[in-house]
Amino acid sequence: MQYQPIAKNKLNNCFGSHRCAAFTILELIVVMAVTAILSTYAVSKFSSSRQYTQDTVAQQLIATARLAQELSMNDSGRSFSLTTTSNTVDLKADGVSLSLAGYNYPLTFDQDIFISPAADIAFSSLGETNPLTLTVSSDSSVSVCFEASGYIHQC
Repeated sequence: MQYQPIAKNKLNNCFGSHRCAAFTILELIVVMAVTAILSTYAVSKFSSSRQYTQDTVAQQLIATARLAQELSMNDSGRSFSLTTTSNTVDLKADGVSLSLAGYNYPLTFDQDIFISPAADIAFSSLGETNPLTLTVSSDSSVSVCFEASGYIHQC
């Protein structure tokens, strides 16, 4: 068994004709810049979750209104309406909530989401309604428009 002498100073291998494997300052700066850009992007995605919540509430409001409109057009013997309060949306048939009929109504949203104004929106057998704009707000606001022709959309 042969023993090899241990180098007294391992740094000696990095000088002279030998080349050490290491990162250059430029490579480190590039990695730090990419990390900063990615972390800024991630923080902005997480901080906009409230705006996402407002958009989600607006889309649920539109979907519920379209369901009430469709039910009104398909069953002319009953009166269907959409009722909104500060943070709830309810679908009613002849003034009674459809929660008893297997639907998951009323929808209740977080306390920091507000729907204004409170309204009771009825649809005709042709799906028409009175023109109205509802606002879903928290830090900012999103509007939902009800056109007289029955068109319901985010505006």
